[in-house]
Formats: sequence, C-alpha cells, structure tokens
Amino acid sequence: MSELYGTLQRLYVREDLAAEGVILLDSKACHYFKNVLRRQEGESFRVFNGRDGEFIARIETLGKKEGRACIVLKLKDQPATVLPLHLLFSPLKKDRMDFLIEKAVELGVTDLHPVLMRRTSNRKINEDRLHAQIIEAAEQCERLTMPTLHPLSSLERVITSWSGLPLCWARERGNAQELGTLTEIPQAFLLGPEGGFDEAECAFLESKTAVKAVSLGERIYRAETAALVCLAYRSLLPS
Repeated sequence: MSELYGTLQRLYVREDLAAEGVILLDSKACHYFKNVLRRQEGESFRVFNGRDGEFIARIETLGKKEGRACIVLKLKDQPATVLPLHLLFSPLKKDRMDFLIEKAVELGVTDLHPVLMRRTSNRKINEDRLHAQIIEAAEQCERLTMPTLHPLSSLERVITSWSGLPLCWARERGNAQELGTLTEIPQAFLLGPEGGFDEAECAFLESKTAVKAVSLGERIYRAETAALVCLAYRSLLPS
C-alpha cells in the first residue's frame, strides 16, 4: 500500500501518532506546506515521529501561525529492532559537515558523536542546525527511525566512557586489519579529522581493548569520504 503514496511529502513531528489522531502544525510547517509546496486544505501528506510508524494525514487548516491535520491511515509499522550504527567523527567545516550529516543519515546511522581531537579544525558545532539537517535527511530518505545526536566531547572522554559495542578505528597508517576482512558486523566507527590522528591519540587508542584499528586501503581519504566508505560498507552487509 505504501507504494501508492510514495510521492507524498513526508513530515517529521515529535508528538505521538495514532490512527484517527490529530496533528497540530506549527508556523514553520504551515509556511512550508502553503508557500513552498503550494498545498491546500484537504490534501494529504505522510507523517512519522521515529516511534510509531508512518501515517497518511490530511490537512484540515493552514493558518499563518498554526494549522491542523487529521491522521487517516497507517502506512508502515515501526521496526521492532534496529541494529545500532554509531559514527564518531571530528567536526568539519560547514559544507563538508552538511554533506557528512546528510549522507550518514541516509546510510542508516543511529548515533552521531561529534568528537574533539587535537587536529579538529572546527571546534564548535551548532546543534540546532545539525538537528535540522538530520530531520531533513530522514524525511527525504524514507527512514522511520531518527538518529541521536550526542553532545560534543573530547576524544579521551568519549573513548574512556565507551562501553558495549566494539569500536572500529579507521587508522590511516600503521598496522590494521582490512575493513572487508572483519568477521563481525561493524556497529561503531571512529574517524579522524583533517590531518588524521596525532601520535599521542594513536597511542591512546592502541591502549584500549574495545578499540580495533581497521584499514580502508592504501588511499588516504578526506574525513567525510572515509566516513562514507565505512558506512557504505556496513549498509551492504546483512542486518
């Protein structure tokens, strides 16, 4: 059934969703529907919240400051389980960061961890901007889950407190196992900044048993390219 509605615009909302429920549209959503998409009262769109699945909703009112829509049909159930996929990355400059966030969401990342390293060039992030990019990418790529954006933190703090999932460290130089030869499905990747990890960081990571160095091959990739190599590899493996 969902194929019949595939061309309808998707909208992410934070409120709970249920059959025959009501959605209150804020001024931003009203402006988007009315002035950008040229939608009118009575027209339909798709809506999801990352928890309850995906629904068809019909616009009832569109005002300047608020609007209202009613849910008329459930299209998809929310997945019962999602395999974790963490990306630990050094914040990049604006355009490259935009690209990285968009593609990471498209490739199924569940958790985004901005990490400060000694060679990190962009040492501040705009969390509101990143949240907006995450939402836009999720709306466009048909995913039902929403990635979690973790607070900016230092490499030492993140790694020291890391527990649970084995962490694949994309090491540019030095001894490391080829990514494609791993026997376990990777669920967490650590990528370095422009210029790579310094010697002290490499020594620190080597001392952690939960961190496994992996090689992406002979080429030295840009930071965002290395992230996409890892995530694209993971997306091709069975869930």
